[in-house]
Parts: sequence; C-alpha cells; structure tokens
Amino acid sequence: MKWAKAIFLGLLLPVLPVAAGSSNPGQDALVEMGRLNGVALACRYYEQTRRIKQALIDNLPKRRELGQLFDDRTNESFMAFVNSGEPCPSPAEFEAGVERAIRWIEQAFEGQSL
Repeated sequence: MKWAKAIFLGLLLPVLPVAAGSSNPGQDALVEMGRLNGVALACRYYEQTRRIKQALIDNLPKRRELGQLFDDRTNESFMAFVNSGEPCPSPAEFEAGVERAIRWIEQAFEGQSL
C-alpha cells in the first residue's frame, strides 16, 4: 500500500505550483507556464493555451532548451492532472492563475534578448 501512496504523490507533485524565490526565477516561471498549459489542455481551456504560448513567444529568448523545458513540463502536467482525477479549476480561477504566470514570465525574462 505504501507504493500506491508514493505513486499518488508522484503524480500530484507535478501539478503543485512552483514556489517563487528559488535560485532561477526564469526557469521557475517557465515551469509554472508548462504546468498551467498541461492543465489547460486537460481541461480544454484552449484560449488559455493560446495566451500561454503567445506570452512565451513575446518574452522568452529563442533557445531550444527553454522550449524543451516548457514542452516536457506541459506533458508531465497533463498526464499528472488526467491521472489525478481532480476536477478542473473554474475558468475564472484558471484565467487568474494564467494572468499571474504571464506577469511572472514577463518579469523573469525582462530585458533578455529574444
């Protein structure tokens, strides 16, 4: 039974928000955007996926490793959310989270060359 709890926690942890204030705020902001994108895909919040991707296009330097991190995090988040059986957040609640994440990504990558 302990293994079941470990698997459940392993699935749940990827959908928990990343805490602000780590040593790499840009990476943390990007990971949060990937997490939100995965949930948006699972909940069919397609307008939010477009907003997330546009924010990345507008703010991230064009580097392959950043895109890969976002894609990997999106896939992990999508699978974890689907497997968790959790209900989707309300559209308004989710939109507010996307707004916060967009501001975070804008601040984290401000002044970096695109």
